[in-house]
Amino acid sequence: MKTCRFNPCLRVAKLRLDNQRYRYLLREEEPTLRSFLTGQRSHLADLVPVAIGTGMRKNEQLSLQVNQVDLIRNVIMITGTKTRKNREVPMNSEVRELMHRLCREKAGSDHVFVNTRTGGRLTDVKRGFRKACELAGINGLVWHDLRATFATRLGEAGFDAFTIASLLGHANIRTTQRYVRATERNRREAVQAALLYLTGHNLATRINVDTRNQAMA
Repeated sequence: MKTCRFNPCLRVAKLRLDNQRYRYLLREEEPTLRSFLTGQRSHLADLVPVAIGTGMRKNEQLSLQVNQVDLIRNVIMITGTKTRKNREVPMNSEVRELMHRLCREKAGSDHVFVNTRTGGRLTDVKRGFRKACELAGINGLVWHDLRATFATRLGEAGFDAFTIASLLGHANIRTTQRYVRATERNRREAVQAALLYLTGHNLATRINVDTRNQAMA
């Protein structure tokens, strides 16, 4: 009986699975979600805006220590990342205010987010977040989608994929493209931009976009 020296199936290309998520928190959903971050879910009232405002992964947030928050330079220094490369993420005004309150009267090695019942670090947020989404009537949203929300909103604001990749800590720009999607508004603006170009008014449009980006920086 003869045996094969190699597996002929190795020559067959694998099918690509369309298993990427296309979900992020819509702007109209956010106020409703936040309204349910109370009581037993009050710890999420700080975690959710930080996730949306920085794009940090869940484990990066839960392991964050006070000494990683630089209120003078206004940045969060993220270590122990998935890519094993440290990165800095600037804080917007809301995140900075939260960090100032959460880090106050804590030692440098203390965790920023703690369990109020045990005094130790938080280890998970899935149950509370799932319940908050359920009460808010928000379907199909998981915690990691808040990271996608950060990236998508930056994309909607006109920031390029390289800037977003740097903030997310992606080594490959293709990974960022999963989060930066062509929204309906962007598609409509792109088509309109072509018309403005033909009529010679694209310069004013570009100035408005640049001014908006500078204001957000």
